[in-house]
Amino acid sequence: MDSSTRAAVRALWPVWGVGLAVLLSLVAEVAVIALGAGTVPGGFWVGYLSSVAILLGFGYFLRWVPDSGLSVARYPRLNRWLLAGTAGFLLINVGFMATLSTESDFQLFSWVRWAVSFGGGVGLTIGVFEARAIEREVRAERDRMRQTELRRERDRLEEFASVVSHDLRNPLNVARGRVDLAAAERPDDEHLEVVASALDRMGEIVEETLALAREGKSVDEVEEVAIDECARRCWSRVETADATLRVTGPVTVRADPDRLSHVFENLFRNAVEHGGRDVTVRVGELDGATGFFVEDDGPGIPDDRVERVRETGFSTAEDGTGFGLSIVERIVDAHGWTLRIDEADDGGARFEVVGVSRPS
Repeated sequence: MDSSTRAAVRALWPVWGVGLAVLLSLVAEVAVIALGAGTVPGGFWVGYLSSVAILLGFGYFLRWVPDSGLSVARYPRLNRWLLAGTAGFLLINVGFMATLSTESDFQLFSWVRWAVSFGGGVGLTIGVFEARAIEREVRAERDRMRQTELRRERDRLEEFASVVSHDLRNPLNVARGRVDLAAAERPDDEHLEVVASALDRMGEIVEETLALAREGKSVDEVEEVAIDECARRCWSRVETADATLRVTGPVTVRADPDRLSHVFENLFRNAVEHGGRDVTVRVGELDGATGFFVEDDGPGIPDDRVERVRETGFSTAEDGTGFGLSIVERIVDAHGWTLRIDEADDGGARFEVVGVSRPS
């Protein structure tokens, strides 16, 4: 028995307590009948077998509840429903016992045992349905709060990124203009080349920061987009050196075409940056799932970095900004899709986008 099961058994002591009482009663009754100390009343075995079934249900419940996803905070309500069902149904039957004649004390005992087991089973069943309903409401409310907080965070990030990019563009343009003038006068000055490269990198970071903030917004309007055509257009807009693109089969999805283009552009840049100038990139439809993939035949992603590559700012390339995959994941999330990172058959990196909407 693992720790979660032990904790559930301890917290739900009324369940196994009532179950143990019913079990002992069942054993005692069989012993009495076997010894001939009691007469079997009419309908006894129907009630007996129903109590056995309910007892098995108690056992199944105690094994099921630790892995059911129910919060431990729901356990006290389950206990109360069990005890309320047991007490309520027992009181009802006590009323019947007082008005109806019984053949023997043995019949009275078995009647009490049946009322306890049946009432407890009904109460516990009601408690489980209520607990699951409460859990659904709690999860839905948490999701609503999380989505609201995410929207606020993204709005603040976009506002911040817009201000920063606006305030940085002007001094960057001034600095770049001065560097160009100085380079025209001293074309062989290597220090000016380093400054120009640094300014270009700063400009890329500003643009990608703004893109990262904007791409996280939920997608409200979608249209049918041909994956093969979109991938080829994006390939032509990216500096791909001697790399090769292979698109397998036409696939049409429902997406925001501009943001989907950013997904392909960033994944293509990532493949060339990390896979090499002569890398081969494949794009196609997933087998057995609704979605598409982008993979390359480069060195791939080490196992200890698979999750880190999702982090904003993390990059193994010397001139990488670390924003590319973050932007991809934001766009994928905004569509309600899921991004999976895996290893391609030939050892390269493979990015799968699943849960994609297809035209009806």
